[in-house]
Amino acid sequence: MNEIPELPERRRMPEALRDRMWAEIEPRLEAPSRFKAMRAPLAVAASVVVLALGVVFALPLLRGRDATPAAGGSEAQLVQQCLAAASNVPNAGRWRPGARLNLDADHGFLMIRDDKTAAACVIENGKATGVIGNEIGQDDRYGKLTPGRPFDYLTSMNYETESIHFGIAAADVAAVVLVAPDNSDSPGVLRDGTFIVRTKVPENSNQVTTNYVRATLTNGHDVTGPLRPN
Repeated sequence: MNEIPELPERRRMPEALRDRMWAEIEPRLEAPSRFKAMRAPLAVAASVVVLALGVVFALPLLRGRDATPAAGGSEAQLVQQCLAAASNVPNAGRWRPGARLNLDADHGFLMIRDDKTAAACVIENGKATGVIGNEIGQDDRYGKLTPGRPFDYLTSMNYETESIHFGIAAADVAAVVLVAPDNSDSPGVLRDGTFIVRTKVPENSNQVTTNYVRATLTNGHDVTGPLRPN
């Protein structure tokens, strides 16, 4: 029974975790033999702290173990595969991964970018097969973003029942939502100044405006405008 209703029930710490924690604590004590009797109380106290937080952590209890996994290894390979399949890529060594959208286990898209522009890569069977359009422009697209339009349209992939739209965004854009003509919202995947939106509404080049973008800035303000500039 809890003495304090807000705290969860006390639970016995698993013996393996208790032994590993004690192995960390015991060598640091000046007189180990004097404190061996404290082993069980310390284990119980530690278990109460973890339970009170309501979160289970993967603690790096062993010395020398790096608890931070390597990030971006597979995506870095996809970037290189994409650049290798494209043509006339400027500053190939400066490109990095951006927003990613997986359609299923074997197919998807990965945005890549450098300091000036971005492109959309096609992923098939776990490998990047090339850039949509097979070329990467050299214009300074990021340099053309403004406070009134902190996003820009790159390209789209239109299927029978859905469309995938790709674009770029300024550094102070925290979220991107695509607003269709019927006012339905499709949240986009935003990462490092690139975004991908999956929606049922294509971008019709025969119309002045089809979809709108609602970009939420880091200060909480929204900026709205057509996906494609007028």
